[in-house]
Amino acid sequence: MPVRILIVDDEPLNSRMMHFLLNEQGYQVEVVDNARDAIAMVERQPPDLMLLDVRLPQLNGFEFYQRLRERDFDFPVIFVTAKDDLEDRLQGLEMGADDYICKPFDPAELTARVAAVMRRFHRATSGGHQHLHSGPLAIDIAARQVTLANRRTAQLTPTELLVLLQLVRRAGEAVSREELMVAVWGEHYAGGSNVVDVYIRRLRRKLEADPTAPTIIQSARGIGYRFTGARDS
Repeated sequence: MPVRILIVDDEPLNSRMMHFLLNEQGYQVEVVDNARDAIAMVERQPPDLMLLDVRLPQLNGFEFYQRLRERDFDFPVIFVTAKDDLEDRLQGLEMGADDYICKPFDPAELTARVAAVMRRFHRATSGGHQHLHSGPLAIDIAARQVTLANRRTAQLTPTELLVLLQLVRRAGEAVSREELMVAVWGEHYAGGSNVVDVYIRRLRRKLEADPTAPTIIQSARGIGYRFTGARDS
């Protein structure tokens, strides 16, 4: 079955262009121009990927995204933002979005970012019922769920899981931001390495007893990050 993409954008010219470009790539594309219609479509059949405009009327993209997560809908989301809104892009990543794309964008960039996010999602969800144990963490890769020593569980997004797995599989080593970025986002990712820091902060909030004094994922000064396997207190 073709990958289903839902575009949520109230600018007709922009949504028609995205629809055309993605349809040409073989995706099954649907378009709505407001959050109310979007949630109705998601409830009927969740898409494989959503392209979500930040500046929607009535309910903006961030608010709509938060409602999706509160209702346990978990599929990849790419935020569509204005070119100069760095704050919007960082907020979207902090909230859990898988990527962002800035208007106006090159057609090749749109299709490349969609393809990259879908590759990450499939990598994070493939492999059957694989389990990985390291330090205090028991990782259910298929379910994207981490259980800590105190039996607390954390649900990860596909991208969070891939970042964590890169660190766990090199436990004790200092892994550079650039290595993490290439391994997770690909060598042609157009964003900066600060995206790695954003995801590390999110992982720490979910996994550490005290995210301000991390013991599981520690900073490797001047390099990047290290998974230590220290026990969560």
